[in-house]
Amino acid sequence: MKEQDKFILDIKRMGINGEGIGYYNKLAIFVKDAIPGEGADIEITKSLPNMAYGKINTIKRKSKYRVEPRCKYYLDCGACQTMHIDNKKMGEFKRDLVIESLRRYTDLNPHSFEIKPTLVMEEPWHYRNKSTLAVRRVNGQNMVAMIKEGTNTTFGVDTCLVQDEKINDVNSKLIKLSNKLNIASFGCANYSLRYISTRCSKATRETQVCLIVKEYNSEIKGFVKNILIEGICDSLYVNINNDLHTHELFGEKTIHVGGKEAIIEQIDRYKFNIYPTTFFQLNTSQTEVLYKEVLKACKLTHKETVLDAYCGVGTIATYLASFSKNVVGIEYSGDSVVAAKENLKLNKKKNITYYQGDVVKLLPKLINNGMVFDVMVFDPPRTGLGEDTINTIINSKVEKLVYVSCNHSTLAKDLAKLTEHYNIKYIQPVDMFPNTSHVECVCRLEKKSK
Repeated sequence: MKEQDKFILDIKRMGINGEGIGYYNKLAIFVKDAIPGEGADIEITKSLPNMAYGKINTIKRKSKYRVEPRCKYYLDCGACQTMHIDNKKMGEFKRDLVIESLRRYTDLNPHSFEIKPTLVMEEPWHYRNKSTLAVRRVNGQNMVAMIKEGTNTTFGVDTCLVQDEKINDVNSKLIKLSNKLNIASFGCANYSLRYISTRCSKATRETQVCLIVKEYNSEIKGFVKNILIEGICDSLYVNINNDLHTHELFGEKTIHVGGKEAIIEQIDRYKFNIYPTTFFQLNTSQTEVLYKEVLKACKLTHKETVLDAYCGVGTIATYLASFSKNVVGIEYSGDSVVAAKENLKLNKKKNITYYQGDVVKLLPKLINNGMVFDVMVFDPPRTGLGEDTINTIINSKVEKLVYVSCNHSTLAKDLAKLTEHYNIKYIQPVDMFPNTSHVECVCRLEKKSK
């Protein structure tokens, strides 16, 4: 097989990035925007020894679940991958992705335990409570910009259908003001403005902006002054990141320059202070759905000591505290731990203790010092738990585990090791990111009896 080969392909299943996958002489072919069940006349765009990539020329058999994408940037953007698929059907495909990861990375039989239907979001629009976008000079004007899929090329956008509408409004006002003041962004000589990070609280409708700059110079100070005069946001920060080679968004120095120090978000009846550099789930509505599933999986009776590992600003810990004897949270980010301790007071919780440090190092230390957990909850980054943490879990002999995963591939890899000592009771997929191929999972495990 070679590039520009053309043939009709039946699409059998979905890939982890939302593409359709078909097979030609047992060779997997990944086809962007194809839907399982479709037949398409495709053209090979890239051929490798063990796989190939293709594009659709003509759809011969169209899926009844194909819909017209609502976003005018959809074909270029790539931040959303599945806007051309019916939302409820996409929930089924996301469950299939979890099953496929289990088959690929484990010896487990996915039919030996329950994998529940995905909990989808009924209205999958304007759900993101945070945007972080590059500011680029396009045709002589500043614009917030996205990266064109598969390239390093940026293009300007004036709205985003998955971001909170107030974020779109704030970003539009910031860009309009930056052009009025002729603020230099990337693409200009001696530029300072690099990115704009904007948050909006679903509960209070407060907004928080962080300008990420190469240098906090007189130009940026003038920009800040005018943002405050015009009252564009409720909380304003500047972050200085002058390392032009790093992939890290934020630099080490963040300065509060006006308005409130924190904005408040609410999940169920619990309130949380939010800062620019602290982690908070991006979909507030579905976060409440997710945390109810975590609580259900924990099966708490007010007598348990619970671990919340990778606890961030303490959202899960706070949610579980009302049903536990006590909760211990571990978080690497110092800023997040500071916010978590503030949230203790905000929610009048006295049975939560937070520790700042690396879970890999700190958890075994706590256990060796005599701390015993009845339930362990883990919500790790996309890289998963890792071998050292899994060994710590196994050695702790904890009876109940609840694994919250944003990456079903690493979840499956970790389950391959955990299930040597634990049984999977069920997995509950939750759609935290509609119009994308991402899916969150809540997995309940119980220690095997001897």
